[in-house]
Amino acid sequence: MGAVLIYRKKITVIHRRTLEVGVCELKVWKVPESLHYPDKVKYSLFLVSRASGKVLVGIDNHKPKGPHLHRGDKETPFLVRGGVDGLVEDFWRMVDEEGFEV
Repeated sequence: MGAVLIYRKKITVIHRRTLEVGVCELKVWKVPESLHYPDKVKYSLFLVSRASGKVLVGIDNHKPKGPHLHRGDKETPFLVRGGVDGLVEDFWRMVDEEGFEV
């Protein structure tokens, strides 16, 4: 069995103060259990500036890096709490912290 897409959302967001436009794309796949995906989930959740193409917030777990967070130019390990629901909630909280809203 290969990867099966279980969640996908793509929406445009606007910065509350600057009116900058961003694009949020969230994708979650169910994958076979493996060394790289012990929780059987692969994910990619990103907020990207439409004007510059820069990643403002990103959470993904591609191999070989495992779960990590992109915040501007910084990349750090990321601990997922609460499964897929917690992951999505954490992402939207960070989008809000960056000043964006739907």
